[in-house]
Amino acid sequence: MLKVHILNRCPYCDGKAYLPTGKDTNAKGETYTRHTPCQMCEGTGERGKWVSLTDFLEMLNEAQCKHEHTSYRGSMHFSAGEVWDDIVEVCDDCGANLEHHTLGDFIQDEN
Repeated sequence: MLKVHILNRCPYCDGKAYLPTGKDTNAKGETYTRHTPCQMCEGTGERGKWVSLTDFLEMLNEAQCKHEHTSYRGSMHFSAGEVWDDIVEVCDDCGANLEHHTLGDFIQDEN
């Protein structure tokens, strides 16, 4: 099986690269938030991932789709007084989950 190595947004820091670690006070007495590099991506915001060639082609199709026809899938859940949902927006044309970042989010149009 052929696989392709791609760079994807880090799932731990969601591409932010640096995460808040706590509050501190500077010399003027003002408080600020301290940040450290993400442990998973080491401050790059990206994470390498190996995907099969068929998955890569699917990602390319999702990136080229304009997502003009979408619908919501999922439902509400109730259990022991807790309420949550798993409702996500999905493209009807290519099947992409629009709640997650796709390859098209990283491709910049030069036109």
